[in-house]
Amino acid sequence: MYMKMKIILVILTLFAVVSGHCWVNSKFNIAHKLYMKSNYVMAIKHFDSLLETVQDGALSTQAELERSDCYYQLGFKAYQKDNWLLASRLFFLSNSEIADTKLDDCYFRLAQKQLMQNALTTTLGYYQKVVLYLKDSEYIPEILFNRIKIYIEMDNNLSAFNDYHFLWENHPDNHFTKEIQPFIDDLMPAFINEALTFRDSTEYDIAVDILSKLSQYPSKFQNDIFIHISDLYLLKAEEALSKKEYELVREYLDLSIDNDEIKKELVSEKVKSICSQIILEGNELVSSFQFDEAIETYKNCFIIIPKYTICTNIINETNDKQQKYQSALKHENQAIEYEAEEDYASAYTHYNKSYKLFRTDRVRKKIYIMGNILQAEKDPKAFAKKIINEYKNGIIPVGVSAIESSLIAQYSNQVDTSGWKVYYAIGEYKYEVRFDLLSPDINYYYAWRVNLRTREITSLNKISEDVMKR
Repeated sequence: MYMKMKIILVILTLFAVVSGHCWVNSKFNIAHKLYMKSNYVMAIKHFDSLLETVQDGALSTQAELERSDCYYQLGFKAYQKDNWLLASRLFFLSNSEIADTKLDDCYFRLAQKQLMQNALTTTLGYYQKVVLYLKDSEYIPEILFNRIKIYIEMDNNLSAFNDYHFLWENHPDNHFTKEIQPFIDDLMPAFINEALTFRDSTEYDIAVDILSKLSQYPSKFQNDIFIHISDLYLLKAEEALSKKEYELVREYLDLSIDNDEIKKELVSEKVKSICSQIILEGNELVSSFQFDEAIETYKNCFIIIPKYTICTNIINETNDKQQKYQSALKHENQAIEYEAEEDYASAYTHYNKSYKLFRTDRVRKKIYIMGNILQAEKDPKAFAKKIINEYKNGIIPVGVSAIESSLIAQYSNQVDTSGWKVYYAIGEYKYEVRFDLLSPDINYYYAWRVNLRTREITSLNKISEDVMKR
């Protein structure tokens, strides 16, 4: 019994499948016959019904193709009657390559009709359908030509320029591309000024990007655009220079020349000026004995001017200076040791050797002090008087002598003087130098303290100070 029921279910299933298949084939055959008889409207209706339920891939594909052709044939009939709107809708529903070859024509003719009625928004809508969906249409150059003029009329310059960009990129030799050029020339000044606004706010990259895009297209302003780009790269070079990004400086200077050959001489002077500044920075490091750092600084010149001979020579000189400085430093250190041991003669000798190798202010001052100490130790009183006599080319003794002459003229032999006297004062290498002038009515007591080590003179009263000022 069970086996019998199983056989019955299999038979029923096979019957259902066969029946269903026959039913599907029957629906397709009805639609197909209508299609073959050119009864396209009814054929579409039956194909739609079939496609809602059919599972057969091959049959479904065939049905879609024939339905597509139905729409095309209906569209073609409308097309032949110049019913562009109906034809466009039917060709759109056909969604086939052959329909697309007519669809762009429909949209174009509809757009031209709307354009004649000055319905610009509707016109642009039809144009957009061709540009967006029918990219191989032969109407695109003319559509873009017309659309650019419409955008200009609508004061939508950016959209106009974007269309020109597409037109020039894809149809550079088309006569519509050439005919639209005067209209684009009228737009150029506004776009150039926009770029220069970014330049004025130091947004150089944006300005360069805008101008570079503008420079790609033929225009009577093209040369001006390249000059502006060149100027911008000079500004970018200055900006990079302030950050000491020398690789970028060189790159931007080269780009400046690439965009404006006339600037070659200006840039040449600029790179020399930059190298001079780099050398000055290196020299400051040398002056503080940072030789290695100075050499690394000098090498930046080679980024700006490869194989720069002047810089090569300076680096060689700096290496020599560094070696001399090292030798001078050894003598200086020896001199310091002798000075600490109060062997001033030996210290003086080594300070001089150091100074001959490499002149530094600190060693020069040491030589001066060692020389003073040696004279002070030899005859401190004579040296103290010598310091007084040599101060400002003898201004002190001359001043005292003038006062003495004035008193003698007034009091004759009643004037008495002490002569120059030198006394030891408290402190190492400190002495006092005195000169007294005595008369019946007025006396002058001159006195100065002298530091033999530094030759510094300090007046000890007002009249002594006044003599030092003459």
